[in-house]
Amino acid sequence: PRARVVYAGARDCSTTALDEAITTVLDGELAQVITNSWGSPGETAGRAQLQAFADTFLQAAIEGVAVIFASGDNGDQVARRGERAVDFPSSAPWVTSVGGTSLGIGADGERIFETGWGVDRTSLAGGAWPALPGTFLYGSGGGTSRVFEQPGYQSRAVPDSLSRHLGGARARTVPDLAMVGDPNTGIIVGVSQTFPDGVRYGEYRIGGTSLAAPLVAAMVLLADQHAGMHHGFLNPALYRLGGTQAFRDVVAPEATLAAVRVDYANRLDPSGGLVYSLRTLGQTHSLHTTPGYDDVTGLGTPRGMAFIEALGRDR
Repeated sequence: PRARVVYAGARDCSTTALDEAITTVLDGELAQVITNSWGSPGETAGRAQLQAFADTFLQAAIEGVAVIFASGDNGDQVARRGERAVDFPSSAPWVTSVGGTSLGIGADGERIFETGWGVDRTSLAGGAWPALPGTFLYGSGGGTSRVFEQPGYQSRAVPDSLSRHLGGARARTVPDLAMVGDPNTGIIVGVSQTFPDGVRYGEYRIGGTSLAAPLVAAMVLLADQHAGMHHGFLNPALYRLGGTQAFRDVVAPEATLAAVRVDYANRLDPSGGLVYSLRTLGQTHSLHTTPGYDDVTGLGTPRGMAFIEALGRDR
């Protein structure tokens, strides 16, 4: 609650400006953990941009600053790009890539289920659901890099079926770990919104790996506080803790899970009618949520104090 949160805004949405925003934090020693929720689908940045970001992330690692990136919300990118691809800079070896899960919480706060975030949607029409599970809506970004070789910290955890999915030498695979990301099981946020009658307070559910990444950042800050030190670049420690009680291994559900959504047709009030949609969970398509490391949830989700204490012991 008393953490100092610094927002560094880029002057525009170009990759150069975004890199400058991160550099501003590093040069000013403004934070010990940096979290970002943006990316370039398909690792399409040119060689000069890749090198610029690589230099920035290496600077962060040397200075003991953790850099965390959301892995993206378009799953394997096939629906968007027509081929499997990962997001950059999430795929960069010097950053920690965070994927998403669908997390069911009961009335008493208990964990009912957790699976890899991937959602297909179909809408009620004429009193019936069309062919299920519908079409891809959104999901945790993941897969195999076409640009970066496999870093040493992944060599024992990531199976060759993933690191060599594209053929050739072993490559960087993302994500590294995950937290809740599915908007259907996400969190409620309150913001000032513009309505037809003016600006007033409103609430809505939100998710995405843009939720998962800052949640991981918060866990890391708690681990820093608990250990009395900055952990800095996280990935070697995370992979040393893979397969231990520090992580909850996320696997596919035994039975199909789904959520029914009821939304205002006009996104404002019931005057325009209601829209009913069925959101089928765990639909990760060419990505798979499996025991051990996988390309949807990485090593799994941090297991509360077990993660914080284990990370503190790993110095």
